[in-house]
Amino acid sequence: MKRRLLLKSLSVSVGALLVLPAWANNWNLQSVGIQTAILNLEQTNLLSEIVSTIIPEGTIQGAKSLGVPAFIEKMIKDCYEKNAQDDFKKGLENIETLSKSAHNQAFEVLSISQKLELLKSLQISTDAKQKDFYELVKNLTIQGYTTSEYVMVNYLKYEMAPGHYYGCINV
Repeated sequence: MKRRLLLKSLSVSVGALLVLPAWANNWNLQSVGIQTAILNLEQTNLLSEIVSTIIPEGTIQGAKSLGVPAFIEKMIKDCYEKNAQDDFKKGLENIETLSKSAHNQAFEVLSISQKLELLKSLQISTDAKQKDFYELVKNLTIQGYTTSEYVMVNYLKYEMAPGHYYGCINV
């Protein structure tokens, strides 16, 4: 009887190991695909602006063009509990409120220096919720950017199976 249990658990383990590489590999915008979004259009646009302020476009692609906002939304939806999702939405609303109170404009129309100033104020804020929100967005932006297919292949020289096999060669 124990042999059956052993074979069953062994087959589940092998199956999990076969599926893991397909799940854990580099991602791209098409592979993220959000089925049910947790953010509305205004919140998604605001998140895109925040992400593009953290890692802007330049000589290489920035976070916004690599689809990091979709990655963040997918991570928040799939990996965080409902209260953390609500805190994330409140953090986005808070940024819009802070922007309007400090500059009388929406975050999206601020200049780059004003956006950076606002985000830096969140980073050094005494309010724990603001600081936690900024840290979460910054960390997910960096994670999404550095694990994107574009960065991994072009800059980190990632290969799915490193090394080459040269069969039938003289030794």
